[in-house]
Amino acid sequence: MGAGPVGLALAFKLEELGLSVTLVEMGAGGAANVTGAGDIEFTNRHHAPSMAMSRPGIGGASALWGGRCVTFDDLDFEARDHVPFSGWPISHEELRRHYAEALTFLSCNAGEPPLEAIGVSDSRIDTNALERWSSFPALGPIYGERLKASDRIRLVNAIVTDVTLDASGERVEGLAAYRDGQQIAVTARTFVLAGGGLENVRLLLALREKRPEVMGGSDGPLGRFYQGHLTGYIAVLQFDRPKIANHFAFNADEEGYVFRRRSQIAPAIQAEEKLLNCVFWIDAISVADPVHGSGALSLIYLFLRTFGLYRHLSNGLAPTARGPENIDRRQHWRNIRADRGSPLDLFGSLLNMLERRIEPWRTLINPKGRYLLRYHAEQVPNPESRVYLQPQEGKGRRGALAVDYRVVEQDLASVLKSHEILDMWLRVTRLGRLEYLHEASERRQAVLNQAFDGYHQIGLSRMSETPEEGVTDADCRVHGITNLYLAGSGLFPTGGHANPTLPAVALALRLAAHLFEKLRR
Repeated sequence: MGAGPVGLALAFKLEELGLSVTLVEMGAGGAANVTGAGDIEFTNRHHAPSMAMSRPGIGGASALWGGRCVTFDDLDFEARDHVPFSGWPISHEELRRHYAEALTFLSCNAGEPPLEAIGVSDSRIDTNALERWSSFPALGPIYGERLKASDRIRLVNAIVTDVTLDASGERVEGLAAYRDGQQIAVTARTFVLAGGGLENVRLLLALREKRPEVMGGSDGPLGRFYQGHLTGYIAVLQFDRPKIANHFAFNADEEGYVFRRRSQIAPAIQAEEKLLNCVFWIDAISVADPVHGSGALSLIYLFLRTFGLYRHLSNGLAPTARGPENIDRRQHWRNIRADRGSPLDLFGSLLNMLERRIEPWRTLINPKGRYLLRYHAEQVPNPESRVYLQPQEGKGRRGALAVDYRVVEQDLASVLKSHEILDMWLRVTRLGRLEYLHEASERRQAVLNQAFDGYHQIGLSRMSETPEEGVTDADCRVHGITNLYLAGSGLFPTGGHANPTLPAVALALRLAAHLFEKLRR
């Protein structure tokens, strides 16, 4: 069930291994045909709305995905003393062996791009944390025709509403689904739910209401430990040597695939300081925002604005530091008067902007070496961050989900401490410094105000060694049910700093290999 990135990767891998697959996707015949998918209610402002985080149809949420592909770290799989409920029942190596195939499926280069050394001996910060970018993030147009041509994959446009167990409660007999207003039954030897973290849990919660003895009962782990990532800006990074920013800007490898380096606190320091995993990267400051401090960029902005060209030529040149209210023309003139930069700065900035018109992924380079510092941070697994099922009337409708996605003090404190450590490292190595956008007393609230997720849907059906600790075993099989499996980021016990798409696809490929071996036996 589910034809998003995870479901597609799983179906095609099973096809390659010689198995026959029925792929059920609501909206497979077009998103306009989707009715009765079920409502979602949110208890706070930290969660994205439904249409911003999911999309019915072939390719699923890849239509909304930016294309960032990031691997996990070894420490993400370890039980860390300062991270409650941490530790995976599998090693990173079991996932790592599938990364190359997952990257290829997601239209990324699986090779290692050349990284020039920065020349800093202090190892407290890793400056080679890598993110790759998909050349074609939306998977529907890529794989739709392949689905139609497949002899082993049967595509069914329907909405799954129930999972039906046999009398023993240990085996799935079928899935109840609605197609064109009529109920149908989907039968198979083995079932995999790959509908996304929330949609998988919606079905499993409905199953547990009918069969309270399964999945730990009402006090069990199902629907708990809901995690995402904290992301935002609370500082500007000022490089002492402006050209060092080229090491952290977007680049393309020899085959044209885009990648970028980020900065990450070393695992030993994370353990010593009791931090959650966090990564940093530079984002250009909009030419409209005088916080960039560059006379060349201010001059370009005032010229474009005066002649009515900014809207047409700006090409989304990055965010502002504190929002549109921070755009002050007087400060732009102060930048111009104070900047003694050479005409080469102006020429280089104009050339950079023209390059961005052709290749929008390129970073807007600031001659003064000033950039917004973006953080992307792990959340601690919290059993009180959870979802509930509420009754919903109507033929063929799923029950409504109530989502209580929480951000706790440990999440916030770790982000703040990580900034302090990075700032100290920048100063000691003489690479630069951080300039905070808020007073010290306001920074915690600034991180909380920006805490907003729901796109990554981690932990709701976590893997575990025992039924008391999670929903599935190390093979992604639901504890106590012999032929029901899950796929997706909901399985992750912890989320690290990585965008979950690549690891989730890799985990699905691992599941495909397991199912092939099991069914062959």
